[in-house]
Amino acid sequence: MVHEQWRSQLDYLITILGFGVGSGAFVKFPFYCMRNGGGAFLILFMFFTIIGTIPCVFLEMTIGQFSQSGPIKVWNICPAFKGIGIGGVVVAWIFVSYYNVNFTWFMYYFYNSFFHNLPWDHCDNAWNTPSCIHNKNVSVVSNDSTSNTTDARYSINGTVRGMTAAEEFWKLQMLGQSDGLESLGGLRWHLVACLAVTTVLLFLWIFQGIKVSGKLVYITVGVPYILILVFLIRGCLLPGSAEGIYYYVYPKFDKLTDPTVWIQSCSYALYSMGISMGCIVTMSGHNRMDNNCFRDAIIISLIDSLSNVFFGFAFFSIVGHVAFQRGVTVEAFQSSGFDLAFIVYPEIVSALPLSQLWSVLTFCTLLSLAIDSMVPCVEIVIAALEDMFPRLMKRHWLTIGAVLLSLFLFGLIYTSQGGIFVVTLVDWYTYFPSMAVLGILECIAVGWCYGTKRFQDDVRAMWGKAIPQVMVISLKFVCPLFLVVICCYSLYSYRPPQYHDYIYPTWATAVGWLISFSSLLPLPTVFIWTVYNTQGATLKEKMKKSFEPNEYWSRSPPEEEFTEVLQPMVERENNPV
Repeated sequence: MVHEQWRSQLDYLITILGFGVGSGAFVKFPFYCMRNGGGAFLILFMFFTIIGTIPCVFLEMTIGQFSQSGPIKVWNICPAFKGIGIGGVVVAWIFVSYYNVNFTWFMYYFYNSFFHNLPWDHCDNAWNTPSCIHNKNVSVVSNDSTSNTTDARYSINGTVRGMTAAEEFWKLQMLGQSDGLESLGGLRWHLVACLAVTTVLLFLWIFQGIKVSGKLVYITVGVPYILILVFLIRGCLLPGSAEGIYYYVYPKFDKLTDPTVWIQSCSYALYSMGISMGCIVTMSGHNRMDNNCFRDAIIISLIDSLSNVFFGFAFFSIVGHVAFQRGVTVEAFQSSGFDLAFIVYPEIVSALPLSQLWSVLTFCTLLSLAIDSMVPCVEIVIAALEDMFPRLMKRHWLTIGAVLLSLFLFGLIYTSQGGIFVVTLVDWYTYFPSMAVLGILECIAVGWCYGTKRFQDDVRAMWGKAIPQVMVISLKFVCPLFLVVICCYSLYSYRPPQYHDYIYPTWATAVGWLISFSSLLPLPTVFIWTVYNTQGATLKEKMKKSFEPNEYWSRSPPEEEFTEVLQPMVERENNPV
């Protein structure tokens, strides 16, 4: 069965761009900038994009395109390392299992944005407590920026009080938040309904195939850019916006002496494109063989990084205005993760004129960005299953349904009253330290085991040009070194998970480590199994052969596709005019 190909190259580029940008550009990137010195972080972020992200993206694009296969079969290039592909698929499945719930939260906020009075803008709702604080009377007096999500305390006239209206909507109305993992509570049925809608939406999207979904991304990727531009223009016309933008772009060079800033900028630059998750490999497997991956890697990586910077301008222009209104500094909004998306953003849009309109636009943007990250991750899992069990390709719709059903059922735990604690735990350990380890092994497998000479030959065979020597050096030395440093520093600076004041029990931390190692376990398992089953008289011969590309490392499947091309020529020769 011939691998389905993109209708146009632009479909492919837009899909990869949507996956790379995602809602992280609107949720995580502003926090990293605030925390790490504004312009200083931007400089390092662009630096690592050029010398780190571009080579890694190019590597994955090239092996995916050459193999014309999914995230598992592509590792026929070095069979002993096929566990890399399986590990990436596990990460993708775990990621999309809880990211689906993030999408349902955005959906619920989007729905509530159409009410005449935004429910998070006042304290007159049934769920509000007597200590509720109206958003307009709030100033932030404390912030714990060391945790994954912050726990801000609020004051009126200098006296510390309870939660804001936005925080009470988030915790009491939408989540019905329990006290912790020990008491998960019941399901929040409005979230279950949103999760079901999300699952159906994903099925209809993916079932159509890349030739249709490749067109839908023009909307889901294009709309956020238009809306962000509207945010930026409107923000720049409001008083206080200049202070916000200045805070964003002014480099605090003293931050450059902090190794954490370097690590986080490098980490975000690499992971913003989903390195070693298998998405780029899977999407590139649908390319034409003569497509220039080197050009695509440069274009996509630079647009992705510049998009983050562009989104940052819009965010800080609006935040600068709200800070001006409340008489606080921009740093008062230094929140990350869920607090930024579901507490700070609602508070910000509530302070703008025509707040309902801005709320609709904000959560429409977040929905569009989120689905662009979700769809490729689901397709990674589907492609992996069809790699391992080719017969499933004949019942593609059934495979899609089974994967989405598993995600829906697993996602129900996230919709419980204690679901936020489960989401935080899973998010804490999904990428740590597996993504760095998988990335290191990916560079070793291609740059050292397969060899850059053979890699260059594959490149010439596809589009007839050699890649610069600096790219070869980056693949063999620079990128693995960066990933090793990230991995080591992450382990060195590790601390147990925490959500606000809730400290996770020991058993929960143990579960978190199991989640982390679930994507690493395939590495030694597949390695040992492959070496054991490889032909050879000695262990050394077995290992050497298992590091060599096997007979399936070629354009897959060549026979059918070339037959389709040559058949009309044969017919013309047999039936001359």
